Amino acid sequence: MSMPWSIFESGKSANYLQRNFDIVRLFVAKRLAEKGFILEPLEKAVEREWVRKLLWKALPAREGIVKGAFVYVPPNTQISAPLSMCFVVDRGAQWVHNVLFIGDNSEVTVSTTCLSAGGGEEHQGFTEVYLGRGAKLDYITIHGWSKQTSVVAEVGVVAEEGSTMNELYVTLRTPQALRSFTRIMGGRRANILSSTLYVAGAGNSTLETYVALEEGASAEVLSRIVATRGAIVRQPITVEARGGSARGHIECRGLQLDPSSVIETIPALRSLHGGAQLTHEAAIGKLSQEELEYLMSKGFSEDEAVTLLVRGFLELGIKSLPEALKPQVAATLDLIAKAAKG
Repeated sequence: MSMPWSIFESGKSANYLQRNFDIVRLFVAKRLAEKGFILEPLEKAVEREWVRKLLWKALPAREGIVKGAFVYVPPNTQISAPLSMCFVVDRGAQWVHNVLFIGDNSEVTVSTTCLSAGGGEEHQGFTEVYLGRGAKLDYITIHGWSKQTSVVAEVGVVAEEGSTMNELYVTLRTPQALRSFTRIMGGRRANILSSTLYVAGAGNSTLETYVALEEGASAEVLSRIVATRGAIVRQPITVEARGGSARGHIECRGLQLDPSSVIETIPALRSLHGGAQLTHEAAIGKLSQEELEYLMSKGFSEDEAVTLLVRGFLELGIKSLPEALKPQVAATLDLIAKAAKG
């Protein structure tokens, strides 16, 4: 699920493609490089002392993982075209460590795709994001896995004062086992929006999110889970207020398309300071028979009606999306809604 090639040919963007442990493509538009923008292999970036000191500040440290991408956006830089990163495993195991550093008052959109094919058995991806003061990042992740793949996906975010993080995670095809963990540390007056759209096939999936909020920070964590035959999905979400006037909201919705599926949502709110406002909503249900019959009365087949309802359910989990990525996400939703019916 790639973006139009014209975006890169426009000379305004950059892209990175890694297959197993090999970098297949690394492109940076000249005008971005002239602004001081950097996209390079992490093993090269760690030759700088300040990058080495940055590692594993946003996630628990792992030993020996240096393959992945390093992105640096200088302060006061706005990049209009999305940056693209893609990681493919088609043989054995792949371990990836990415680091994104967005300077003060900069704005950027990053689209990351992770896929498995052929003999890809394992993918472990660890992404650290550092947002400077007043910086803004739109971060879209699309996963598509084959059934024999086991996946660990962790994202750690350190969002400094007044920064904005808009994260959307979509899975096109689920693996045999998934453990994802997103950890976001929201500094003073930071704004966080984290959305998950997940259509689960047979297998076990754990999707965990933890958000900590300092004084005046706010966060919304939204999720839409669709469980098909044999799917077991567990989703713990915690929002923790550490400062006064922090605001947080969790909204979890689950849709069971098959009676053999299991969905467990665990929203948790924790306030460590008086004056915080934290709320949550959670609901699990099935497709509305009334809506299904209405669509079928209008000439849609049952499969088409289910696809439309699933797509509508997922779309409600998207609150904000960069204009440039709307076609890509819309096409992805079409595919996963059709796949949900089988």
